Amino acid sequence: MTVALVFLGFALFLVSGSPIVWAMAAGIILALSAGDLQMPAAWLAQQTLRGADSISLAAIPLFLLAGELMNRGGLTRHIMGIAESLFGRMRGGLGLVNVATAFVYGGITGSATADTGAIAKIMIPAMEARGYGRAFAAAVTAASGTLGIIVPPSVVLILYGVLTNTSIGGLFVAGVVPGVLLAASFMVTAYIVGVREKFPRLERPLQARQLRIDLVYALPALLMPVLVLASIVLGYATTTEAAALSVLYAWVAGALIYRELSWRDLVPAMIEAVVTTGAVMIIMAVATPFGWILTFEQVPHSVAEWIAAVQAGPSMTILMIILALAFVGLWMDLGPAIIILAPILVPIAKAAGFDPYQIGMIFTVTLGLGLFTPPVGTNIFVVCNVGQVGIGAVSRRLVPFWIATFIVIGLLAAFPGLSSWLPGIMGY
Repeated sequence: MTVALVFLGFALFLVSGSPIVWAMAAGIILALSAGDLQMPAAWLAQQTLRGADSISLAAIPLFLLAGELMNRGGLTRHIMGIAESLFGRMRGGLGLVNVATAFVYGGITGSATADTGAIAKIMIPAMEARGYGRAFAAAVTAASGTLGIIVPPSVVLILYGVLTNTSIGGLFVAGVVPGVLLAASFMVTAYIVGVREKFPRLERPLQARQLRIDLVYALPALLMPVLVLASIVLGYATTTEAAALSVLYAWVAGALIYRELSWRDLVPAMIEAVVTTGAVMIIMAVATPFGWILTFEQVPHSVAEWIAAVQAGPSMTILMIILALAFVGLWMDLGPAIIILAPILVPIAKAAGFDPYQIGMIFTVTLGLGLFTPPVGTNIFVVCNVGQVGIGAVSRRLVPFWIATFIVIGLLAAFPGLSSWLPGIMGY
């Protein structure tokens, strides 16, 4: 009865067009009012406050601020320069440049939407000016923008770690190989499409001197995710401390090395980081009583018993989880989807024998598919707005990237070492 009321209130408010966080709150309040929980109203306030009271969550505004500072400090342009020197001469090379830029940039901002918006403003006009179709330019930007959720540092992995009590440092390390694998699959896809459709390429020969110049200019930007990850893995800093160091590094790089970041940029960057953080934190806060009710009513246990009753082995169990994640990702944003599904599905996957880091990578990549899949893929909305192109045209161009993502998800499910090998070496 209580669980039914929770989901009834959630569904009604969601259908009415309310933000997801208020829909979750409505379900909780309905369950408290009409259900059999017998909890005082003060319980909701206490649980909500507890949801935002985690030191690990303090890393989120700091990583977002670092990303804002690096973006305003000219980071994207320098990363794109070295990527174009390396891949621009291949057929459809700017598609590969787009993916390579997103891969490095995602390791700095940690936010898929921020990555997509920043890269779209530069790459879509640049690709169109060189003869690429606007829909393809928008599609590869929307797909590659999801690399920011898996390449460390990632805001999504921080949320997942807090929700499932998984080491955030371990998740960051675990995201390296899957992140490289996903980026490589997107680059291969862009190259195949480029060859098939005879997209243009740079005709000038590779110049070693220009490559060295581009590398020198891009080096401070390229080093930032490496330094952040190294400080955590080597034990010099916690995740939150590493996030604070990334802010300091971003300011030094933007203001003193690139000399494109002024004091006037600090306040707008802080405002943007605070606004994004507020949206994340309020969902995390309300998610705590929401998840508590599901756990108290033994929803994960009931779902696990149902799977056991149909005698689903490990392979069928993970397949069912992947299909559930892919379906929910079509209709719900990444953060709320993890918040709602993690307490239910993660214990089931663990009981089936899957490694915690493997589960985290499967969760992240599969739900990330929803970011560039209609009808509510936020990355699609971003690129369509920037590129002034229709959702239908972009969606048709995204089909090869959907296939590439499912192949990567299959590899992550079939080969646990892709996710757990590096954390094991690093002692996580």
